[in-house]
Amino acid sequence: MTDRREGASGATLGIASESRWLLPNGFDSLELPPDQRILPNSVAELTYPQYSLRPGLEVYTFDAKVRSPVDLTYRVLSGEPYLWLALNFSGCSSYVHDGGLDGAIVPGSSHFAMLRDPLSTFHYVAGHHRVSGMAVTPARLDEMLQGQRPGRSISAFITGAFDPSIRSSVPSAAMRTIAEQIARNPYQGLMEAVYLEGKAFEMLAECLSAFHDEARPSPGARARRHALAAREIMLADPAKPPRIEDVAVQVGLSQRRLNEVFQEVFGASPLQCLVRWRLDLARQWLQTGDLSVKQVAHRLGYAHASNFSLAFARRFGHPPTGAPDARDPAD
Repeated sequence: MTDRREGASGATLGIASESRWLLPNGFDSLELPPDQRILPNSVAELTYPQYSLRPGLEVYTFDAKVRSPVDLTYRVLSGEPYLWLALNFSGCSSYVHDGGLDGAIVPGSSHFAMLRDPLSTFHYVAGHHRVSGMAVTPARLDEMLQGQRPGRSISAFITGAFDPSIRSSVPSAAMRTIAEQIARNPYQGLMEAVYLEGKAFEMLAECLSAFHDEARPSPGARARRHALAAREIMLADPAKPPRIEDVAVQVGLSQRRLNEVFQEVFGASPLQCLVRWRLDLARQWLQTGDLSVKQVAHRLGYAHASNFSLAFARRFGHPPTGAPDARDPAD
């Protein structure tokens, strides 16, 4: 299941970890012999290269075409705290961390976590999941920030006097670019390690800028529950999404409070999120190669595929491409 790429010093590099998978019927990969614990293709096609660059520093990409729900559990073996930074390109999942933290991961979201406990479990539903990120230990982070003045929260992480937390946000354009460059790194060998270490520095700098000490606090569990319930209602029928005021009533909030909750959890208004999520969903459908642009536009309720194409291009910077559909006349 894991494609781990070590550097010149082998196992001394990166952050040592182990993983396991669990199916909804309770079947656990630990029930299999060690040499047979690869995740079956019937459940998911998974590539997970981990680039171990230096002791305590790792960059990774995760690409999974999940066919049926599966839980993936990761355990850090070093016994040290770690800082986890990631950008989720596509796919909806949720996580539970041993330290009592849980939440949702939605398409187009970035995550900044300071963690102490070693165990995290991610629940993946069917779909295409793509993530790029990095992990770093306090000692390595202290070395990377040499000469800089980190904020109070980062200083507390380095000294070990921190409260575990996971913050989510809408990534900046720069963060998106860095994450894509990690996912599509063109190098091999020594040049690959040099390139990816540079990207780790860039990602760290961008995240520290986005999550400085003056940023709004991480949303509470109640706000997350309201936001996720509203998201489920809004995407139940992408072609005919409900009015925002009706969504607020269904989750038991005023429309004003719903707007505040969305800003806290997703960093955008409900309408902005709806537009983004529908287009993210469209991209997932197109990536399967089974649907044409016009079919996807119809699924989202667009009267004309040309209007969908314009919205898609504004969101992703390029027009949509899908399966050919010679049966449908052009708009």
